[in-house]
Amino acid sequence: MPIERTRMRITHATRQYAPGIGGMENYVALLAQEQRRAGHQVRVVTLDRIFDGDGTRLPEREVIDGIEVVRVPFRGSRRYPLAPGVVGAVGRPDVIHVHGLEFFAEALGWTRWRHRAALVMTSHGGIFHTPFAMRMKRLWFATISRATLTRYHTVIASSLQDADSFGRIAAGRVVPVENGVDVAKFAGLAQPGTKTMIYFGRLAPHKGVHRLLAWFAGLREVDPAWRLIVAGKEMGVTIAELRLAAHELALDDVVEFHGSPSDEALCDLIARSSVYACPSGYEGFGLAAVEAASAGLFPVLSGIPAFRRTLDRLGTGLTIGFDYGREVDVFLEALAVFEADAGRAERLAAPLASFAWSGIADEIERIYRSATGGRGGVRPALWPQEATVATVP
Repeated sequence: MPIERTRMRITHATRQYAPGIGGMENYVALLAQEQRRAGHQVRVVTLDRIFDGDGTRLPEREVIDGIEVVRVPFRGSRRYPLAPGVVGAVGRPDVIHVHGLEFFAEALGWTRWRHRAALVMTSHGGIFHTPFAMRMKRLWFATISRATLTRYHTVIASSLQDADSFGRIAAGRVVPVENGVDVAKFAGLAQPGTKTMIYFGRLAPHKGVHRLLAWFAGLREVDPAWRLIVAGKEMGVTIAELRLAAHELALDDVVEFHGSPSDEALCDLIARSSVYACPSGYEGFGLAAVEAASAGLFPVLSGIPAFRRTLDRLGTGLTIGFDYGREVDVFLEALAVFEADAGRAERLAAPLASFAWSGIADEIERIYRSATGGRGGVRPALWPQEATVATVP
């Protein structure tokens, strides 16, 4: 159903944003761009330092690709950064869309009396990405998070797992809307027939790149022509330790590592590859797998629920356990079938289109309209410049 649009003032609150690199940063940027193209006034409020950067404070205000970005200082751990300045920095929007369940969500939930905006949150996996402090996380989720979410009109669940977990503490207010993907970004770049596989994404512990190296060593015992590219930003796993792991597996000459490649450089790496491999132990959504499929890469993924659902929607790809020496023949047979399918690009066109951001942005806008009671429209002063950005001592 078409949306009857009036301009809305939308503020996104997210811990990290450009120039930071990551799934949430990408999600917010692409959604904000779709909303800007639809005629809305969009602001992003974020922290003033990149967690895995060099500690440099970024500008308090700037415009990135037409989106106003306001940054606030913080103190404390990256796991729970304290940034009270977010309350003043959001301005006077119709909707505040919070990304992730942490300090921003709580600060803006409990100060709704001040900003008076409709509140919507996207789950992005909640707080259960890693097993760290799991008992404390479960207690916090069942108490503090439950109380906080009473202030929110809607929780947008990024996955069916999130819909289930958030449904337990925000019953009746959870709507599953899986992430959109920029399916044009790498479209058609892959080079089928080459014996090169690529992993691209964050270099984080749960991504399982060490497991990929071990499985790849087993693949080379069957076919030594294969090569591997690992590309991504260090986020808890360093390229130095991955190089050491590759050395111990006698893979020095057949694995290459690229830290934080630019989009242009990543395009060049994908253009040398035929397979995308990811043994991740947790994902809220298989974004990189969809990007890989759009490039024409054959996706080989771990069997976690998010990846299984993504491959079901795509109708292509393979899940394996990534155990050394196992399922190599299964992979080679599946790849041969994939590459022999001359009509695969046409067959994938419709499934890939279902992931496109335009449709996802429309779904989210309907949620905004519901949250605001259908109101929209802009007062003359769209973004009061007098909004203060608090300093954290």
